[in-house]
Amino acid sequence: MRPAHSTIAILAFTGLSWTLGAPAGARHDPSGPSGPIAKPATPHCGAEDLIAGNKPSLSQEIHGDVALITDGAVGAEGTPWDAPVGVTLGSGAGFVTYDLGQPRSISALLLQADANDTYKISGSSDGTPASYKVLAEIQNVVDRGHGLRTRAVEIPPATVRYLRVGEANGDGFYSISELAAYCRKPSPFPPAMRTVEAPPSQVPEAPAAPAGGRRPKHDYGSVFVLAVAAGLLLWLAYRTVKR
Repeated sequence: MRPAHSTIAILAFTGLSWTLGAPAGARHDPSGPSGPIAKPATPHCGAEDLIAGNKPSLSQEIHGDVALITDGAVGAEGTPWDAPVGVTLGSGAGFVTYDLGQPRSISALLLQADANDTYKISGSSDGTPASYKVLAEIQNVVDRGHGLRTRAVEIPPATVRYLRVGEANGDGFYSISELAAYCRKPSPFPPAMRTVEAPPSQVPEAPAAPAGGRRPKHDYGSVFVLAVAAGLLLWLAYRTVKR
């Protein structure tokens, strides 16, 4: 029986020694995870529009339905700048900001806006005012014509969570009808989008002509003035002849 006791004692001593001398990483922590900690999954980098259908998290000096900016629809090229397919900006300080939900890589942008202005698209990791960096300055394209015009640009990949468009500069009349952002440039680029046929800008109608026919060129007030002037000329002529 003595050898058995010795064997048990040796095993117990060996186990205790291993427990006390084992490296910290090898010790079992009953309160910790039972396996390795999983790393956050990297967001998929596809060619889909990252802000499609999104509502802005913040906006300033925007007039109109902000849902139109990300509805996937554009006006026909050359549509009047203030057509009801987009929004107008009250001044160059107007902007719209979108929260992507998590940091996302962006390498391509699309903007349809008034042709004769420039617009800045900026990004931020935390949304604080001072953290926004310009990703792209969308150029004036009035050489292609007036009205709403689409611009598509590629940029060096930038990882941001917040995306902002605004800071317009131009003639003081600014509008945006569509904004899209992509992790990977779609093909073709710019992609085909649904086109909305917008009514032309409203122009005041001329007063209707009278039922009797064409409106006279001069109104009665003008006729009276002309008659008085003619009378004065006749009176001056009479005085001259009398002398």
